[in-house]
Amino acid sequence: MTRGHPRAVYLGGDDGGDRSVFGVFHPAAPGGRTGVVMCPPFGWDDTCSYRSRRDWAEALAEAGMATIRIDFPGTGDSAGSPDDGPLATRWTGAVLSAVESLQALSGCVEIAAVGIGLGGLMLVQAAAEGAPLRDLVLWAVPASGRTLVRELRVFASLEESGPAPDPATDADPLPEGSVWAGGFLLRADTASELEALDLTRLDLTGTSIRRVLLLGRDGISVDSRLRSHLLASGFEVDVSPGEGYGAMMAKPHYSRTPTEVVVAVSEWLGPGAAAAPGGKAGPGAAQANGAAVGPPARTPISQNVYPGHEAMLVAGGAVRERALAIEQPFGELFGILAEPTSAPVAEICAILLNAGAIRRIGPNRTWVEAARRWAACGVRTLRLDLEGIGDADGDAERFSELAELYTPRMTAQVGAALGALAEGGLAHSFVLGGLCSGAYWAFHATHADERVRAAFLLNPQALVWDPSLETARELRKGMRGSSMRRILSGEVPIERLVSFASQAPRALPRRLLKRRGDRAVLFDALATMAERDQHVTFLFSGKEPLLEELQRDGSAEMLMAMPNVAWEALPGEIHTLRPREAQRRAHEALDRALQAVLAGTHAGHAVR
Repeated sequence: MTRGHPRAVYLGGDDGGDRSVFGVFHPAAPGGRTGVVMCPPFGWDDTCSYRSRRDWAEALAEAGMATIRIDFPGTGDSAGSPDDGPLATRWTGAVLSAVESLQALSGCVEIAAVGIGLGGLMLVQAAAEGAPLRDLVLWAVPASGRTLVRELRVFASLEESGPAPDPATDADPLPEGSVWAGGFLLRADTASELEALDLTRLDLTGTSIRRVLLLGRDGISVDSRLRSHLLASGFEVDVSPGEGYGAMMAKPHYSRTPTEVVVAVSEWLGPGAAAAPGGKAGPGAAQANGAAVGPPARTPISQNVYPGHEAMLVAGGAVRERALAIEQPFGELFGILAEPTSAPVAEICAILLNAGAIRRIGPNRTWVEAARRWAACGVRTLRLDLEGIGDADGDAERFSELAELYTPRMTAQVGAALGALAEGGLAHSFVLGGLCSGAYWAFHATHADERVRAAFLLNPQALVWDPSLETARELRKGMRGSSMRRILSGEVPIERLVSFASQAPRALPRRLLKRRGDRAVLFDALATMAERDQHVTFLFSGKEPLLEELQRDGSAEMLMAMPNVAWEALPGEIHTLRPREAQRRAHEALDRALQAVLAGTHAGHAVR
């Protein structure tokens, strides 16, 4: 018997009843005895490894083990924010909720769990508090929360040691004891909770744990204190080097599923049942590889949720969120729709698009915060995953080639989402927002569809794509400084470097020939939008390559003079808006842009 498609679920929070935890359930074919709970690492590691964990969960389900992946409260798509702290106790409660829900959803008799970093700490704590976990897989899990917090502080200090920040980015000092790492906040009280957690001090002898698999990090040994304590607790403990950890934690468009570990863990949990990830992402996944596919004849929208877990209330109950699936030839797009529960519903709907290959939560969870704020004020807001990103079906590995983020079929999928929302009676006019390639999709979808009233473009890398663009930019940098460091550090895969070398001789001459034509395409598109009363807001951090190019050839000044174009500068020079002040200013600018649209279409909806 075949198994079902992955589906969103909302689980009871730490009090067992508020459905505050977002999860994705991957059903296995009926009859499996073992189910798996998968818990994420913190912050940037969560962002980078998200798609790999989806592939991993699908492989476990294919091997006969129903699996549920969760976001901890205050992270991902779950309720709350990092400012709600302390959160560690609620994170442990989320594990307990996930175990109970997986048992109810799957009927599994035995529950195993996979935890990475923070997720592993919470799994062991939950087991100590009575969670019926039999087998644990702990990857890069330290013996204490203090070690984890120390690593985050080191990460934060390395970021601070980079280019000198704009003084404006320090306008709001971080509270003492808090950690701001990779654009994510660990509040002081949550950090204190974690620092007080020492797994070697937990009495685990009365738990249901039977076996533990400890995974290192590409040759970095597992924590010896943790291993000794687990052995002393009477458990069977196996150790593996965990090859592939670094590749999984690369930037999302370069991140790769650690296939060897996935297969080995499947074998360890259920010998003989291992399934490798890949090609199992959903209906029609194979069609996603190769030639571009056109939009379907119709784009039905459905609630891809499990019965009994249809929605989650957030923002004090002012907002309801539910998962939506939009059918496409390759499978399904995936989104989370935030809707008001009490405010009058505006006539316009906002759609926030992926920032490159980052899932629908947006850079540093910016889209989650904006969507909930806007929905509380009456504006339905959809956070959307396009093909191969987040929880949408499709091939993610193709994004190692940047050009794959700038294909017409990605923009066509935005159009399919517009059609699906309109067909479902949810909206008939829209605003689109995106960062990086998401800004590109927003721009072109606005140009293609008169139902879009405005586009909010944060740090677009390009508005007219040409294959030589990336290579020409690297050549202009002279392969010095940050570009060379990225290559030497392994951040840029070797295959990408080979591709760069082969393209380099033709790149600059081609760009010189294309530049004037590209500018004409850009201005023609904006002129068409002006005739339709479609507005475009540009938001740029400092030293963005497209910004520098527009300024260098005089286009920036011409753009700012256009009647349908607004232009705002954001503090700092980090593309994904990691600094706290850059995020704050981006939220304010987005709110102003939305309010300007609402003022002309639906009076009385102020964005706070």
